[in-house]
This record gives sequence, C-alpha cells and structure tokens, in this order.
Amino acid sequence: MLAGSHRNAWPDETGTGGRTNRNTQLYLNMKNYRVVDNTEIPKQNLFKGFAFRNNEVKEHITWYRWVYLCFIEVLFGEELIESLVTTSSVRNFNSNRYESDEYGVAMHLSMHVPSGMWSNLFRKSIIEVLFYKYFLQYILIEPREDYDKNDDKRVIECTRTRFSVFKPKLWQVIAFRRVYLFSWLIINLAIDVLVYLASSNLSAAILSALIVEAVRRIAKV
Repeated sequence: MLAGSHRNAWPDETGTGGRTNRNTQLYLNMKNYRVVDNTEIPKQNLFKGFAFRNNEVKEHITWYRWVYLCFIEVLFGEELIESLVTTSSVRNFNSNRYESDEYGVAMHLSMHVPSGMWSNLFRKSIIEVLFYKYFLQYILIEPREDYDKNDDKRVIECTRTRFSVFKPKLWQVIAFRRVYLFSWLIINLAIDVLVYLASSNLSAAILSALIVEAVRRIAKV
C-alpha cells in the first residue's frame, strides 16, 4: 500500500503529475457553441448605387457629368465620409425639423468638405458630389432648409441651405470605403494593362501603377 501510494505520488514523465492528460480530456469534452443572429439586414447594392443614377438624378445631370462626379467621389470619398461621420457625432440644436437624435449637426455643403490643397481646388465639384450622390442618390445627408432650383439658369442654389447627416444610414460608411478602394484597384489595373499593351514594357506598367497610387495619396494633401 505504501509503495503504491509512493509510486502515485511521483510525477509522470511530463513532470505534471498526470495533469496534462486530465487537461487534454477536459479540452476534448468541451463543446463548441455557434453564435447565430438571423436578423435581416438591409439589402442594398452600393456598387450599383455608386455607378448608376436613379431617376431623380437623371433629371438633373447627364451621364458623362455623372461619370466625372464618380471619379471625384473616388478621389475624395474617403475624406468625405470621415467628415460626415465627425459631424454626425455633434447633436443638432435649434431645429424643428431635425430635433431628433437621428440627425447630426446642420452645416452648409461647403462646410462638409474637408479643407486641403486639392479638395479646395475641386471644391465646386465635391459640393456637387455631396448634393447629387450623398443626398439624392444615397440619402446619407438631408437638407434642413429648402433649396432653390432655377430651371432657366440650370442652377440649384444651396447657399442658404444646410444639410445634416441621417445617422440611420451610417451603416453604409464601411461599404462606401470598400467601393472606393475597389474602384481604385480597377482604375489602377486598367491603366496598367493599357500601358503594357501600348508599350509591351513591364517596367512602364509598374511605373504607371506607382503613379496612380501616388495620385491617390497626393489627393489627400
């Protein structure tokens, strides 16, 4: 009996006194529970919304102007959504229409554009991106006051109109960023292929890719 007790008191070859085998058995007996959330999420094809005009936008601008605004959006879109997220965190006061917490602070369109060397240069086009795409197309921002539309001069006057971020739409922000990154990838690949087909020079294609990436980064200055 003493000898048996003495032998059981010694540790096993691993030096853990049999604890390793017990821990292994405990691990094997553990259950892996799956986490399930079957809540329906809004289904929206943001690539389609980014590339194709809705009926209301078609009444205001042509398709080639839309293509230009898409390029401007890809160029400055990441900074725009960062600016909108920032303004959405500020509560909106002194407003009868947007007194709920679903709207951010009301600001003029020009104030929603982050200041920078290139963003200031393209400010007028970025303002059109905010109006046609973020308001009419995505409904990510909404006007606080009515804006004036002059059909004779073909001008939409928003100087006295402020816009607020509609917070329930902010879930789209991550998807927007992915759309912009994917668009840059397509643009980069398309230019690389065209340069390679025109020159049959791999170094020239690589150089063009570096130039496109440099343009994307310089646009944030």
